[in-house]
Amino acid sequence: MKKLILVILAIAFTSCNPFDEKRVLDYKTELSDLTSKIGKYDNGTYDRDEIDEFIIGDVRDLDIDLIVKNSGRKNLSYSGFIEENDSLIIFIKRAGNIFGQEKRIIYDFNKKPRNFGNDEIIGASYKVIQLDKRLYYSEIGFD
Repeated sequence: MKKLILVILAIAFTSCNPFDEKRVLDYKTELSDLTSKIGKYDNGTYDRDEIDEFIIGDVRDLDIDLIVKNSGRKNLSYSGFIEENDSLIIFIKRAGNIFGQEKRIIYDFNKKPRNFGNDEIIGASYKVIQLDKRLYYSEIGFD
């Protein structure tokens, strides 16, 4: 009985996060709210352990491991979407193992959103899918 309860809780926990192409837009309100809070932060890469109490509850609820914020210039410590990855906030769920995929939700906060469209690299485990005018879902796996 205890094993059944643990399995049910594990399934419920893993299904309650936005890191799936089909669920991102279900969390649009929460992601937009978090994005507005991060707008006040400096450019940089924020690990879950480095995030302050102002947004840590939102980060935990959305199961985010890392946040990358760029505004108007390239982030030299992190790349992974476009060459000049400016005016983007990238929410990252790290891969659980070497064969897993890093999952990303990308928010374009440019005053006039750009249309990056969809991208998939054939033969590699990489894809970017545009979900609306500002939100993208991306997966990057082991090559």
